[in-house]
Amino acid sequence: MKLRLLCQLWTRACRAGCRPANRMILVLGLSVMAIVPAIAASGVVDVRLAPLSAHCSGDAPATFGQVFRPGDVPSGRTLALVSGSKQWPAQVDVKARNADGSMRHAVITTVIPCDHLRRLEIVSRPDTQATGANALDIADILSSDYDSRVVVNQGGTTWQLDARALLSRVARDGGCAATRMFCRRWLSGPLAGEWIVGAPPVDGAGHAHPRLMVFFAIRAYGPAPVTSVRTDTTIENDWAYASAPTNVTYSAQLITPGRSPVTVNRLTHYRQARWHHVQWWGHYTSAPWFVALNGRYLQATPAVPRYENLTLDPAMLSKVRNHCAPMDNCDVEQHMESTGAQPQIGPLPQWSAAYVVAPYDYRAYRWMLADSDALAAYRVHYRDHDTDEALSVDKHPCATLIEAAERSKCEAPPHGDDRLPACQKDCDTPLNPEIAHAGAPAYVAYIVTGDWFYAQELAFWASWTVFQSNPGYRDFRSGLFQDEQLRAQAWALRTLGDAAYILPDGFAGKRVFAHVVARNIAWYNAHYTDNPNANALGAIINGYAMSYSGPNGDEHVGIAPWQASFFTWAVGNLADLGFAGADRLRDYVSRFQIGTLTAPGFCPELASAYSLKLRPAPTAPLYENFADVYRASFPELASAGCDPKAVNAGLRHRKDQDGFNFPVGTMAGYPDSDTGFVANLQIGVAAAANARNPHADAAWRWFMDRPVRPNYRHAPQFAILPTQADPGTH
Repeated sequence: MKLRLLCQLWTRACRAGCRPANRMILVLGLSVMAIVPAIAASGVVDVRLAPLSAHCSGDAPATFGQVFRPGDVPSGRTLALVSGSKQWPAQVDVKARNADGSMRHAVITTVIPCDHLRRLEIVSRPDTQATGANALDIADILSSDYDSRVVVNQGGTTWQLDARALLSRVARDGGCAATRMFCRRWLSGPLAGEWIVGAPPVDGAGHAHPRLMVFFAIRAYGPAPVTSVRTDTTIENDWAYASAPTNVTYSAQLITPGRSPVTVNRLTHYRQARWHHVQWWGHYTSAPWFVALNGRYLQATPAVPRYENLTLDPAMLSKVRNHCAPMDNCDVEQHMESTGAQPQIGPLPQWSAAYVVAPYDYRAYRWMLADSDALAAYRVHYRDHDTDEALSVDKHPCATLIEAAERSKCEAPPHGDDRLPACQKDCDTPLNPEIAHAGAPAYVAYIVTGDWFYAQELAFWASWTVFQSNPGYRDFRSGLFQDEQLRAQAWALRTLGDAAYILPDGFAGKRVFAHVVARNIAWYNAHYTDNPNANALGAIINGYAMSYSGPNGDEHVGIAPWQASFFTWAVGNLADLGFAGADRLRDYVSRFQIGTLTAPGFCPELASAYSLKLRPAPTAPLYENFADVYRASFPELASAGCDPKAVNAGLRHRKDQDGFNFPVGTMAGYPDSDTGFVANLQIGVAAAANARNPHADAAWRWFMDRPVRPNYRHAPQFAILPTQADPGTH
């Protein structure tokens, strides 16, 4: 029987510099041990392992993903796992490297005894082992009794696919490189070998299912002989150019010998959607270990944002979900086009931000995976039959979901009218994706698990982010977003940047995603940073950015500061990740964030207003200074100047402030809400704090010294700090 894994906060005081939220204890039955993430005094970083089952005995395998700071593991070096004087077996599958050859992201496998909780230190050592030495082979799996099978019943017809049969076929063909079926080698070494094999299920006559595709990610644990295999089974209904795409309703069983079948009854599998389930064969019935990453180190890499010192509400964590059923959106907004705050909106979604803040908490980990799974139910998944990968804008520059999209440049071979087929009948789904409200899809899930399923999920969403638009407007292969809402431009750059940064080197689409990011940065720099005629405010005004009204109702004269904040953060994040030219663009757009907090004549309490008027008329030039912006945006407040008491009194009488009743110095726009306009502003101000601007530090200090701040214990997604530990002097 599995142990119920509980977590509780430990409130003992930390050593100087330690985050209170990082003092946790995991309670596993009667075994209690403090999980105290801290940057290792020597080596690279540490991780903690906690057994997840009362039946864990002997040596048990653990596989996890780890991201590294540039230069921490230089080219020519690999990793070892040690505790005290003991070195443990370690297999390192490097997935991505930095430009200098240092390790960026790796999947690490170890095998250690299950007797108690362990702290393992990851250290760098010379890489002297021959690549692939003693690596497990498909033959090692086939020499065992392993099998896994999918059985689908649709309208009285049974379709099946057998994992062992697919592996046997790959072996007969001479391996992944030689076979014509879908096959990818994911992990290679003596401790873990993983192959992803896929095919459509077939009926009794051998006919392939016309729409469904099944993938088995088969991870065998060694050293040989193989006694444990983890199978991650994915079922997809997502071929890009299948004629008359449609939902498919079926019942399914996932069958692993020696285990109870997993049954899904009468599932309506939406078109362009997928779902997955993990099963274990052999010695273990489920994953033996929970691997807790070091939160401080994770935030010290550029891969994820840096967050405030937070203690998540334990009552909230006790209620979060740990599973998401197929085709269920769970905590993700059903209709992303809806207005208002949504839990997936932010640099990271609520559940991923919670995990980054508390990676030692198993509940946060399971919550993050559950809602990453939920994203698979949205109709954004378009797999190319020619490549078996997510549709690429490089190969399909005219691909689009827009029925009335421009055709003038898309009628000649090789692609012709590349619009994706529209649904003709049963395609109803309650789930609607929308670029302006999309969250970071499965990004953190892939970082910390290293699983193929989540890498694919990120690639699908990144691909859809490009081709959901008009090919002519995006400049075809360039994938420009300049015609979108400003928040859509921000989140698109975030998603494409994430994919280009973390997906494995050589992974299909990674080069294309990097190209799209580079083209967008170049476009913005050409039109703003390097343009002598660009506005002095640092405002991005293309697309639908200037769609907001002024105080007198005049349309298309204003911009939303919270959307500008999203864009500033997104560009600052690209700069942190090392994308060329992003730092210069960040410096330009930071003028807007910094100016509304520090410029003479603009009262900083109003920097978080819903909208600001930037020009007197829709066709007029923008104002040249922030004092003019303030007078135009708040004419009834401007005469009182920026005396804090006068500003506070003015805010109390504004109808758009919904009963404002806060102390002097409080910012406008739901100042105590963890998803309000003030919280939204924090991420842009944090990014601007890293800009080369003499007023950057003053802006950040004023913002953080305000008297009313949100409580981020339930929703930490906007609780972001500058990536530099101390912004310093600019």
